[in-house]
Amino acid sequence: MKNTLHRIKGFMLPVAIFLMVILASLVGYSMRLSLLANQGTIQDVQGAQAYLAAKAGVEWAAYQVIAPGSSSMQTCPTPPDPFTINGFTIALTCHQTSPTPQDRAGTQNIGMYTITATAAKGVAAALDYVERKVTVSLSRCLIGAEECS
Repeated sequence: MKNTLHRIKGFMLPVAIFLMVILASLVGYSMRLSLLANQGTIQDVQGAQAYLAAKAGVEWAAYQVIAPGSSSMQTCPTPPDPFTINGFTIALTCHQTSPTPQDRAGTQNIGMYTITATAAKGVAAALDYVERKVTVSLSRCLIGAEECS
């Protein structure tokens, strides 16, 4: 009888160790999931900020092209160097097509512009790197506005 009681007393130690290991692994797993969710949220916010910065870059360039009072033979704008918005570096590219005469009660000179803005932050191929690109196509009458109507 004495031997049986001794064996029962020693049985709880391995069970307690097993439970502690299981609980510790569950805590570690939940912490890892929390960290990944937090990183995903940060990347989502930075992606939205990058998109808005690229959109602002395109809007700046579009305004330079179609602003009231700008010259009638407006060429693609040159951005300031460096062109940054909210910590994002903006790379602008602009392509202008040659005016094409169109016959419709006379000749019209319509300039076509394709503006692309790329907003980036961080080092490429790093975990915290984010980049968004926005492209806009627009047209502008290159002669007097009354002649393009």
